[in-house]
Amino acid sequence: MILARTITASASAFALGLGLAMGLAHAGNTNTFRMMSGEPRFMDPNLATDYSIYVNAQLFEPLARIDEKGNLVLRQAKSIDLAPDGRTWTITLDPAYKWSNGDPVTAQDWVYSWKRILDPRLASEVAPFLSDVENAEAYNKGKITDPDAVGIKATGEFTFQVKTSVVAPYFRAKLALPYLTPVPKAVVEKAGDKWIAPENMLSNGPYKLASRINDQSITMEANPYYGGQKPQIGKIEITVASDDLCTAQLRAFEAREIDFASCVPPQDIPRVKADAELSSQLVPYAIPGTIWAQYDLTRAPWNDKRVRQALSLAVDRKAIVAAVSDDTANPTATVLPASIAGSNTADALKGSVDDAKKLLAEAGFPDGKGFPQFTITASANRGQPLIAQLLQQMWQDNLGVTATINVLEENAYRAWVKSRKTEPYDVMINQWYSDYSDPANWFGELFIGDYRNNHFTTPEFADLVAKGNVETDPAKRIEIFKAANKILEDAAPMIPLYNPTDLWLIKPNVKNLQHEGVLDLYHIGEANIE
Repeated sequence: MILARTITASASAFALGLGLAMGLAHAGNTNTFRMMSGEPRFMDPNLATDYSIYVNAQLFEPLARIDEKGNLVLRQAKSIDLAPDGRTWTITLDPAYKWSNGDPVTAQDWVYSWKRILDPRLASEVAPFLSDVENAEAYNKGKITDPDAVGIKATGEFTFQVKTSVVAPYFRAKLALPYLTPVPKAVVEKAGDKWIAPENMLSNGPYKLASRINDQSITMEANPYYGGQKPQIGKIEITVASDDLCTAQLRAFEAREIDFASCVPPQDIPRVKADAELSSQLVPYAIPGTIWAQYDLTRAPWNDKRVRQALSLAVDRKAIVAAVSDDTANPTATVLPASIAGSNTADALKGSVDDAKKLLAEAGFPDGKGFPQFTITASANRGQPLIAQLLQQMWQDNLGVTATINVLEENAYRAWVKSRKTEPYDVMINQWYSDYSDPANWFGELFIGDYRNNHFTTPEFADLVAKGNVETDPAKRIEIFKAANKILEDAAPMIPLYNPTDLWLIKPNVKNLQHEGVLDLYHIGEANIE
């Protein structure tokens, strides 16, 4: 077992000073919820894929949510009906939902928003989640230019219709995605990119944006026109952390400057678990996601399966989990979490370090000789630098190959990952949390859609995924995806490391702050402070 070297990241003095000032100002105000976030790349919900998701979840309301049992719970949708053809969805909106200025949220707003997501000029990373819609992918890729050809249309003031290109039984779950929320058509068309400024922004969720100072703070206030249950907490104050978010949150939480922390830095997990007060406020949530190391499969030596398998077999997953999570996460040798249909632990790559050495030698690199030096790229957050260090050390010790490490600030890392669609790379630390509990989210969006730019597919794999996506018999569908999973795991396009457990810290006077399903979301409007 390899011993981990801990990394200590300090939060900026300014961010923490601001948090302290806010904490003192509101120490006696039980109607203000204080928290921290990284700087959102996008406040526009049609673009949000980073910290913005958690901010926007308080501002914008989706059609529905998925509960813990996988049931669709309607929110802004009054009804969601599927026609006998299996392709035509009719969504009726609840007219009680209004924008934060009192104007109705109409079907035209929803149709405009979804077509805006697909507009190639917007370059939204959310677009793949609508790829099942008729002509959506062709429009998004510029193959057709008429937005009216996309299978989304308003059929009444509060009713719109969505037609998928094929039968897509999993599309119902996509209707609950927090990425697919509306924007106010009239405001966006008038204000352009400035529609997200506090003086312009309208939201349809429990809160409205009151103020924002870039890289410093975000303030929200209750939306008086919200169509759901009115929030008991009247204000949310968010301090923006400029360095490692987990480290900044823990320090602010211990200083009683914030009421909630969404993560604990790896080096502090043992101390938090051993502390009587902090451990009583620690709330763990197992996540249906996987952390991995992935390769650029378009380039040598990563396009050689023997190299990929060798590097995977040289990894001690238990040592990584012990170092990164103090054994709160679950080591895994398969990409798909066990909770996702199609996953099969029997498909995991099997072998020892000696087997890894043999595979590398067969690939032309005995004892690592001649293997090119390569770079492992990681985010500065979520323990990724420590993962990169451990992999670097394991591969050097076990295989004789040498890697350097490139650590990027979180937003820079996300932009870098996005650019890898066409730009080359060696190895990156990455992850996938289920957006919805269906194998289509993994086999479809992640691999066939190449969302993380791993560039993996084979004709046989793609054919099985296409068949599984349209199969309506649940048992047959699972068998199809199991066959696809076997191909995936044998190809070893990435090295699965562990399934994470998110560690929240919640002050005892905060009640009913619930963890929502697969995306680790929370809804402050449904909580209260005693």
